[in-house]
Amino acid sequence: MPRPPIRPAAIGLGLLLLAASMAPAAAPLRFFALGDVPYSDAEAALLPLLLEQAAAQRPAFMVHIGDIKGGGQTCTDARNRIVAQLFRAQPVPVIYTPGDNEWTDCHRERAGGVDPLARLDSLRRMFFADQTVLHNAALGLTVPDPEFPEDAWFIRDRVLFVLLHIVGSGNAWQPRNPVAQAAFKARDKANRQLLDQALAAGERAGVRAVVLAFHANPLFDRPRHAGYLPFKQDLRRLLARFDGPVLLIHGDTHRYRFDHPVTDPATGQPIARVQRLEVPGSPFVGGVQVSVDPDAADVFSVHTLFPNATESWLHH
Repeated sequence: MPRPPIRPAAIGLGLLLLAASMAPAAAPLRFFALGDVPYSDAEAALLPLLLEQAAAQRPAFMVHIGDIKGGGQTCTDARNRIVAQLFRAQPVPVIYTPGDNEWTDCHRERAGGVDPLARLDSLRRMFFADQTVLHNAALGLTVPDPEFPEDAWFIRDRVLFVLLHIVGSGNAWQPRNPVAQAAFKARDKANRQLLDQALAAGERAGVRAVVLAFHANPLFDRPRHAGYLPFKQDLRRLLARFDGPVLLIHGDTHRYRFDHPVTDPATGQPIARVQRLEVPGSPFVGGVQVSVDPDAADVFSVHTLFPNATESWLHH
């Protein structure tokens, strides 16, 4: 029996399927993360080299998760301006969330004994009011509350990225200081509203992964720590709504690690889809290139960069 003729439509469909199968996969989202640096003049001198080498890898953006000065250095605009100028000079967008050293701890005598909330106001003016410093408008950041310009979210390549203002030193939880405690509650409320809005937008957009960035180590091994309890409750709510992979990026305790710190309360076992990246910090001047590929077996992968290392990029 003679074969039926092949119709042109079938040929066209076959060519489309073949082209789709041969089309290169979209490149994963790649960005560079660092924090808890510089803490000294020597580290400040080395930081531009680190950022130069990081920029050479063409990340989509850079994120500094806070502590742009040492805890024993005085809290001054002049010191912060040096870092602001460095951020401004980067060839890619920069996002930044404040750490405790540049505002909450400034009341300490060795840090100058100045008003922490005044220092936070200065940070907001210098890094967020001046759009040329972080020059990240191309990322399409959404800032839900203009009184908290450091709180923001955006979606890139179906990945939801959220910047939360959570700092070390117990997240500035000070129940005996009414002014500080009122500021803590205001930040906590802003963080919760930010997460709710960002996640709702992510659900509408069909995001496939979520990245949360903040300064503090929230002490997952101390689940009832008062300063970080609200965030842990918010994280549980997020995990109940979003069943995809989640990456938590923070600094604060200066211990590079890439692990699974969040446990299932029912089993006590680590939740595999939730990973934590703590970036290197002083005395090391280093950072981490992060790749997010929702189609890969390992959705999140990291490479560390130290500018004085013989082998700069080390795979983990």
